[in-house]
Amino acid sequence: MKYLTLAFMLAIVGCAHVDQSAQTQSVVGSPYEHYLPQATPSETNRVEFPEGYSIVSPAGWTARTIAIGDFLKDYVADQIVIEGHETDEYPPRITIQHLGPKENAQFTSGQGLADGWTSTQFQGQPALSRFLAGYGSRRAIRGTCQPWLTQELFFECDGNGFILSFDMRNADKDEPYYKQPVPIIEQYFETFRYKAPKK
Repeated sequence: MKYLTLAFMLAIVGCAHVDQSAQTQSVVGSPYEHYLPQATPSETNRVEFPEGYSIVSPAGWTARTIAIGDFLKDYVADQIVIEGHETDEYPPRITIQHLGPKENAQFTSGQGLADGWTSTQFQGQPALSRFLAGYGSRRAIRGTCQPWLTQELFFECDGNGFILSFDMRNADKDEPYYKQPVPIIEQYFETFRYKAPKK
């Protein structure tokens, strides 16, 4: 799928309210638990972007815009990354991709159901979600391991397609620590809002 290659090239990175304690019960002894947001979303940390969307950022994380070349605009119109400050090759980050018309058409036509995407609901509307736990170096394929998890959500707002992604380190040599979507990340995704900017 073009999105997978595109997301990698750009170096990116269900939605009910869940108590944060439920998230910590799903894993015991993860050395990367502190990579996750340490508090539930607070409106005082909402970050707004000129493209018309906003989201609550975890406290202390830093937002930056990823430059998108004109030749990619049909696939990703614009992209924002909100990063934690852990010194790691795979730091925690939330990515917002505002899809271009060609990439959005692939998802809305049903092609997005490949590669682990499944149907879900987001803010009362049909959506697609995916969770990849990653794996450690002992399961490396052709010398390459994927020690990070990826939690993603595709949805549309007013005809605009968006992908919200969360990535962070999740494995060392053996099995990944988090093996299911992380509830606190779902809470942050739920804070996404979009209002088309006036032309």
